[in-house]
Parts: sequence; C-alpha cells; structure tokens
Amino acid sequence: MPILTLETNKYAVKIDNFEGPLDLLCHLIEKNKMNIYDINLSEITDQYVEYLKEQEKMNLEIASEFLVMATTLLYLKSKNLLPKQEDDEEEITEDELIRRIIEYKKFKEISKILKQNYLEYQNRYFKQPEEIKLPKQKIEKDYDKNVIPDVYKNVMEKNASKINQNAKNIEKIAITDNYTVASKVRQMFKVLIKQKSFIFNKLFSIKKHNKQEVVTAFSGLLELSRRSKVETDQEKLFGDILVKKSDKKVVNK
Repeated sequence: MPILTLETNKYAVKIDNFEGPLDLLCHLIEKNKMNIYDINLSEITDQYVEYLKEQEKMNLEIASEFLVMATTLLYLKSKNLLPKQEDDEEEITEDELIRRIIEYKKFKEISKILKQNYLEYQNRYFKQPEEIKLPKQKIEKDYDKNVIPDVYKNVMEKNASKINQNAKNIEKIAITDNYTVASKVRQMFKVLIKQKSFIFNKLFSIKKHNKQEVVTAFSGLLELSRRSKVETDQEKLFGDILVKKSDKKVVNK
C-alpha cells in the first residue's frame, strides 16, 4: 500500500495502516531518531495528535484505542508541567509507557522472525496452488434504474456518519489539549497570590466556562489538595467549595 505524506508547518505526517497506537508510537520514535529511554514526550504527543487530525481530514475511520492513547499522552504531557513527587500514584506513568513500547518492539521482532521462518517452511515443503480462473460475470441487459441511486445514497449516508463521528472524537482531543491541568493550576495560584481564598464555583462557573474546562480545573484542584498545596472546605453537598492556600509545609525527600 502506498504511503501518503502530508506536509505541515512543523513536520511531515505519514498516513499508513498501523496495527495499533504502540505501532504508531514506535514509528514516530524511529522517524525522529530518538533514544527510546529518553523520549521527547511533548514532541511525540504533538505529532501523534497531528496524525489523528490528518486521518480525520481524509475521512479515515479512527479506532478507539488510538483515541485512548492520545488522551493518555496529553495527560502525561500536562503532568510534566507540574512539580514531580516520588510518592505519586497514577494509572500510567511515563516510565510505564516506555516499558510498554519496549515490550511491543520485542514482540514485533519475534513475530517477524516467526513469520519469516513459517514462509520459508511453506515454500520448501508446499507447492503454490495453481491459479484458479473464475468465470467472467456478464452484465445484465435489464436492470432496475433505481438501484444505482439507492446504492449511492446509502454509501454517502454511511460516509457522512463516519465523518461526523471522527469530527467529534478529534474535537474531544482538541478540548483536552486546550484546557490542561497545569494551566488551571497556574490560574488558581495567581488568584491566591492576590487574595487569601476564593470560591471555586464562582471562579469556574459553569455558566461562564466550558464544561470540559470546569472538569479540568476541578482535576487540578484535587491534585493541589492531595499534595497539600491548598485547603478546601465544603459545608454541604453540592455547596460552594472554599479554597485557600495551605499553611502546611511539604518536605521534599
């Protein structure tokens, strides 16, 4: 299958059939000549998301596992902007991602060797089957004139449905990239520099902010609270959340 190369402002993106998100990540790492133990996560993430966007522009269907990996990469990229601590417990870390990539590369190498051995064995002990010619189909002289328009209409409807679904998936990725946890954390710290406390519900009102932005900001608040950077107080369920800077001193080991 020929490979299409699309030039962007930053780099070239090759559109090809990858077996999965790890296969695409291995391709990007090799293309950028990066050491697998010292990956530029920010650059790889940008190229990965750009690849999915180009897929959507070409009306190609994007598998769900590619979108899950895109979300993971954007999450790790935003986490790198926050101070790191040794006791962080996350669903997946950058080290864990690198470990998975290394295991996948080993799996690919072993699969390639096994496939080559199988082909050699097959060529040595089994003859290739003779080519079977199928009878040519004749075009019917009489046919329903409505068949072609109906078939064309069904194809166009299915294609439009795929385009709309891919556009929604890419939009989710774009929203995640625009509203990062790190940016919301900086915004809250700027408020605490000017004043002792603030009401989270008012600072990030659902009437004035995008729902995704509020969720991202709340994730940042939970992270700050877990690290004892701020103190929160909520008198009743679904009530206002009071946020103030913590007086506790965090000792870095």
